[in-house]
Amino acid sequence: MDNNHTDDYVLVLEDRTEVKNEAEVGKLSVVSNIDEKGMLKTSPAEEVNQGNFLKFNSRDGLLKNFMENFLKQFNKPKHWGLYKVLADNVGQGIENLKTMLQNKQNPDNQQKIKDIQLDFEDYLPQQKNATAINPERVDWKMLETLGLSKEKLEQSGELDKILNWQKTNLLPIAIPVGDITIHTEARLAFRTDEEGKISLAVHSLRKEPQLDFPYMGHKFSNEEKETLLATGNLGKTIEVMPKNGEPFSAYISIDPQTNELITLRADRISIPQEIKGVTLSDGQYKDLVEGKAVKVEGMTSKNGKSFDATLQVNAEKKGIEFIFGNRTSLQERKVQNQDLGQSHEGVPHKLCGLELSYKQREALDNGRTLYLKNMVDKEGNPFNAYVRMDKEQNRPRFYKWNPDKKQNNGKVEAIAEGNKTQVAVNNYGKTNEATKDLKEPLKYQQTQPTEAQQAKQEQKAKRGRKM
Repeated sequence: MDNNHTDDYVLVLEDRTEVKNEAEVGKLSVVSNIDEKGMLKTSPAEEVNQGNFLKFNSRDGLLKNFMENFLKQFNKPKHWGLYKVLADNVGQGIENLKTMLQNKQNPDNQQKIKDIQLDFEDYLPQQKNATAINPERVDWKMLETLGLSKEKLEQSGELDKILNWQKTNLLPIAIPVGDITIHTEARLAFRTDEEGKISLAVHSLRKEPQLDFPYMGHKFSNEEKETLLATGNLGKTIEVMPKNGEPFSAYISIDPQTNELITLRADRISIPQEIKGVTLSDGQYKDLVEGKAVKVEGMTSKNGKSFDATLQVNAEKKGIEFIFGNRTSLQERKVQNQDLGQSHEGVPHKLCGLELSYKQREALDNGRTLYLKNMVDKEGNPFNAYVRMDKEQNRPRFYKWNPDKKQNNGKVEAIAEGNKTQVAVNNYGKTNEATKDLKEPLKYQQTQPTEAQQAKQEQKAKRGRKM
């Protein structure tokens, strides 16, 4: 008998969003799939759907990734419950679960539920009670030159990060240059200057890593370039020369968010021989110290669960990086950053005054068409429109009608920049017979032509009759 899958289990989701009291059991369904965007799909908890159920086991890293995506998708975990049920007897397991949930007050049932229930707290980010930097030491006005503020950092969830000497994720910034403003993205971090004052370091987004030029006195070989571009880490230590100082041995990595080269002094990191309960062999330890990627099995997480991962020193993380599964490439890390809402190249954070959500930016970045409401044109008038990214010109396009659907004439009409007000009027139901022939944009709530517009209409009508 094959016992390789005796520990396989499925996850039963309890939806408690509609329950009226604590004793009531929520709707039960079984996790059936996780799509490429990390979105959860379920199937009714019935025997006929067993072939669709997604199976988990203690030996793979699927559960951790699943829980991270689950908590991103369901922002109120208290309205949900997740329970493990053995995959080889799903039907009976669900019936037993339902019975236990209906009799929660029974001490035996309470213990059984606890044994099979997943605790969301184990997968939630750890909250810090205090920050390393006293906010009162920071001159927050230095953010204003970038179009940012302490309040905006807090709203974006990046304030705690920057107050703990960490780099933020990519943030939209606006840099005034003469009479123009350059809009881009950057990671920010606090540093101390020679006088001990807190200053702001701006790590701007680069189109690609700069590997063809000497870096701190080191010229990358073709092999080193290939390794950096493929994995994000150089995979070894090299000697570099700072502008003012002595040469030192360093690890080199690429920041997957900004494409910036990052240096970590080899003498500033202590690599232990024992990691997560596993004592590295002499060969593993030697390779790890040298910057190579090392596969380590049987490590133990804080929750007491066993896991495998590839370990490698990462200069951007200032320590050892845990790489799960086969996600060893720099490109996969960039995709992962996008999944976390860190970057969508070319898609603005704000469109005609409308702040775009992560999901909206993601959809536009993937080529989808969105119908966006409450945008504002250059005249200050509100309008709605279909929007789609023009990948060739790397800019958004506005449409009166859905460009994914052909109109009666077989064409799709885009909205000219100067005519967005017309769309605003149309969308608010203000277009009528009196104004339908006007070419210039109408003002919001204008239902009749102005005197000048009426005169133009009459002149056109006269010319038409003469012909």
